[in-house]
Amino acid sequence: RNMPESLMQSCIKVANEAPADIQSNLIRAWDNFSVATIESCTKPTEMKACLFSLCWFHAVVCGRRRFGQQGWSRKYSFNTGDLIICSNVLSSYLDANSVV
Repeated sequence: RNMPESLMQSCIKVANEAPADIQSNLIRAWDNFSVATIESCTKPTEMKACLFSLCWFHAVVCGRRRFGQQGWSRKYSFNTGDLIICSNVLSSYLDANSVV
């Protein structure tokens, strides 16, 4: 259906987008993990430090989205699923290795 152009021009336009700054991305990434997630690892101190680094990296990568093709060689939508899978790999690695 077509809306009259005069109606569209008189409307207020609203955009609902997630903030793209590193601090917001870092908080959003870190909020995906509970204390129980960290403590479930056999090395919780190392897990917490590595998980923070992983969240930082994820926040930076997500922030690069605004640069489009200049930021990456192809379009890739980094999301929370990628972060969760990486944290699972991190936990498995820490549990399986005595020296980190």
